[in-house]
Amino acid sequence: MKTTAIKCFLIAALAATAGVSGCRKNYNFSNGYDRPPKIDTAGIGDLDTSLSRIDSSGFAEARKFPGLISIVEPRLQNYNVEVDMNYKLLSPYIRINVVPGNWISTGLYAAPGELVKIVLPQDSEGLTVQVGAHTDNVGNKVPMLRPAVISTRKLLLPGVNYVRNIYGGTIYLIPAAPVAKKMTVTFSNVVKSPDFVLGQTTSAEWKEMLRRSNVPVFEMRGERFIITMYRKMMLTMLDRFDAEAVMRKWDETIIKDYNEWYGLEDNPVDVRDQAPTTPHRFVLDIQISLGSGHSGYPCMAYLDWHSDFIDTAVINKGASWGPFHEIGHNFQMSDMWSWGGSDALGEVSNNLFVFKIASRYGRKPPRIYSDEFVTPALAFAEKVDAAKRFSQVTDVFQRLVPFVQLFQRYGYGMMTAVSKAARREARVPIVDEVRKNFFFVQASLYAKTNLKPFFDQWGIVVSPSAVDEVKHLPLLTEQLWKKDIRL
Repeated sequence: MKTTAIKCFLIAALAATAGVSGCRKNYNFSNGYDRPPKIDTAGIGDLDTSLSRIDSSGFAEARKFPGLISIVEPRLQNYNVEVDMNYKLLSPYIRINVVPGNWISTGLYAAPGELVKIVLPQDSEGLTVQVGAHTDNVGNKVPMLRPAVISTRKLLLPGVNYVRNIYGGTIYLIPAAPVAKKMTVTFSNVVKSPDFVLGQTTSAEWKEMLRRSNVPVFEMRGERFIITMYRKMMLTMLDRFDAEAVMRKWDETIIKDYNEWYGLEDNPVDVRDQAPTTPHRFVLDIQISLGSGHSGYPCMAYLDWHSDFIDTAVINKGASWGPFHEIGHNFQMSDMWSWGGSDALGEVSNNLFVFKIASRYGRKPPRIYSDEFVTPALAFAEKVDAAKRFSQVTDVFQRLVPFVQLFQRYGYGMMTAVSKAARREARVPIVDEVRKNFFFVQASLYAKTNLKPFFDQWGIVVSPSAVDEVKHLPLLTEQLWKKDIRL
């Protein structure tokens, strides 16, 4: 009885459904298929793309930093920039802390709140635009001297693109990967940045251009090093330096005292020794996220660092401490031999570059050759105590002394040998004891001497297995740990 009732109900329901599905309704709305397709390469929908419209919402903050741009500064239209997309990818075995990135300078600047039009060729892909060099997020700072984030990025597509930054900023193009070609990118509603470009601009021409410009931020560009600086501060220093000499000096320093000292080359036989082909960058800002300066890409520092970059005599004697220090952080091999822990070299091995730079000019860096650093370190090393440890040397400048002693005795090529060996290790150490062992073995091999007594006197403990690796070498007999590095 129940079965018969259910069957009757299902038949009725199916019949009702069939009746509904067969009914036609005329709804009065577009079905979405009748309109012709529109090509929107900018991805902006109905956004107003008038280049004459200005978003002034950021003017109050931009006036403080980085700065506004006068209406008398010419806005360039349909301005072509040739972009070289080719650069060399580096082997992961380079094993330095920070490899320089691939921002491509355009020499252009976006005025605060003004819409910039960018036209890419149809065969271009994987290109990003960045407006603003000051990429630190300072939202954790009290008080904040500028808005937390004042740079912006946007992926570009073939055809017409638009970008706006309410604070303005230097314009960069960033490729996703190297491509062996050059392309022409067209910009509209931009201003010319008063950049110095080594090999293209004379120092006199650039200084005159900087004086006439209203653009608040500019770049000094070499082949291996680029500094982003603040026009107002630089105007007070123009009579103190020659821009060509300064940027040649920085390029030379990067090549000889960083790349070559680490055994990195432009065209190496072994790809693991490939030097970076994109330039290192330093950006000066009114406020940064950490310290008075920090490493990274780009390295960042406060505006009062301007003078550290422009005196070639100061560079030659290893006294441009801040820039050398932060670039040194980028080059540290923290994974391989620059160990951490209670006797960490985090704020030590990055400063060894200061000594290398000064030594090339027959100088000694003035900052750390005083009695307060060297004398206590030597006293610790001379003390006979099997229980002493390097961690008891708490001052990071004092921890430099044993490394400088080794370099002065056996030559600065020791660092080159250690670095090249580090790039050839199959595995990255995961404990600091192994990193100490690695440095001990490689330093001993380079010195052709078993350096165990030296490491013992400095309280740097190495394992028996590491000692076994160099047991074929003659044991150190001279009391190298007593050497005064100031002499």
